[in-house]
Amino acid sequence: MTGQDLRPLMAEMAAYARSTYPAECCGLVLASREGALRFVPIANVAGSRAAEGTSRRSRRDGYVMDPKALLAALAEAEQGGGRLEAIVHSHPDVGAYFSREDRDMALGGGAEPLWPGVQYLVISCKQTGVDAARLYTWDQARADFAEEQVPVLT
Repeated sequence: MTGQDLRPLMAEMAAYARSTYPAECCGLVLASREGALRFVPIANVAGSRAAEGTSRRSRRDGYVMDPKALLAALAEAEQGGGRLEAIVHSHPDVGAYFSREDRDMALGGGAEPLWPGVQYLVISCKQTGVDAARLYTWDQARADFAEEQVPVLT
């Protein structure tokens, strides 16, 4: 999947990021059996009882996807022959970059991604709206994530 493939979803994802601001938003990009992409917003439960033991962050500076909603979305996609394409979250007021914590979480404590083949979309959201988005894809040869600018449509 490329940044261009995400263009049809960017307005919806940007609107969701704006609606959760100043908290981080999170969600998934799922592909159907035929390859059609769709965005599924997932509630950010960081800082709540549901996130205890997972993260010490608040919704303002981190995200933890609601585990029940996450599992339900993944199960629905898989039952229909689809798959997880990307994990999405926003960075309020700090830019669209793959933070050290984002990278560490993607690698799950190892040297390769916890979710092979899954990409990561980071959306920059400010009080004035969404101003940037970047897609991060694991590059096996470099043993690191490659960055691609994604056109922002709000």
